[in-house]
Amino acid sequence: MRIDVLDADTLARVGWVDVWVSLYWDSPYYSEGSFTLEVRPTAENLQLLQEGRWLVRSDESPRIPMRICSRANQNEDSNLVVSGYPATWLLTKRVSAVSIKNQNAEAAMRSLVSAAKPWPRLELGTEYGFDTTFEKQTSGGSIFDYCQTIGQACDLGFRIVLDGKGSKKKLLFECFRPTFDPNRRYSPQWGNLLNSGWSFSDTDYANVALVQGAGEGNERATVWVGDVNATGSDRREMYIDARDIKPDEDKNETSTSQSYLAKLADRGGEKLLAQLRTGSIEFDVDDDTLQVGDVLSASLPQLGYTAMVRVADIITQSEDSGTTRTIRLGTPTWHKT
Repeated sequence: MRIDVLDADTLARVGWVDVWVSLYWDSPYYSEGSFTLEVRPTAENLQLLQEGRWLVRSDESPRIPMRICSRANQNEDSNLVVSGYPATWLLTKRVSAVSIKNQNAEAAMRSLVSAAKPWPRLELGTEYGFDTTFEKQTSGGSIFDYCQTIGQACDLGFRIVLDGKGSKKKLLFECFRPTFDPNRRYSPQWGNLLNSGWSFSDTDYANVALVQGAGEGNERATVWVGDVNATGSDRREMYIDARDIKPDEDKNETSTSQSYLAKLADRGGEKLLAQLRTGSIEFDVDDDTLQVGDVLSASLPQLGYTAMVRVADIITQSEDSGTTRTIRLGTPTWHKT
């Protein structure tokens, strides 16, 4: 592996690094990511590794540039340490106040990038036509914040890739979402799912809430919410005192008004969301071919669970002792088989 160093504006290669003390390289799906490179403080390295320049790995496809954002050298005997972020960092330096709601996720991200003030050689890349709609609402912040919010809500990755050669090099913004490959299946019985651990609990679980609001004694406003038809051991009740919610007298609202009772029901629904059954299953996978965004299927036959999960980050660490590749997974969606 070699790390090419590119000019901040022209993207022309100005040199490369192929010897280092240590390297940490975190490639993300829809989060920030980062890198740290530690080298000897030679005159060549000090001249080459400057803030604003881009680093690109020779073994990576597509090529995701990392921008040098800081560098440090405590004294002449210390190593030079440079660090920074993937090219999506530049989206943190562009802001917007537009409101995004009920829009196609890919189109919304592309429109935000397109409307931002120009950045040298940044353009829109291929539009793939993902049909996911961002149904929530977000407004105000950096373009990166917008994209991260939309991406995480819609399971849609975004990145800026290096494209072209010579004077035609560009930084292209694109969304991506790899589809499931049936060959990407992992289980302890096949030896490619490792270090699995799990925990489950229903101690605080509730699915029905009795909510009381304004009034006194038997005259208090009262509503039941949740799975009110549940019976027997399937019914788990909780009580909620919502006396702090008052009828809106300016709107002639009383403790028996449907609009007021709806507010109590909303409070009950919010509280029930915090009383879900809890559970977690953690594991590692052994597969050097996985890439950021890939979807894999994991199964734990002893528990009767299967899950689909996406690769959220891939972290490469390189030192004198060798190179390791850590796969960081997103939150699995588990199903009973």
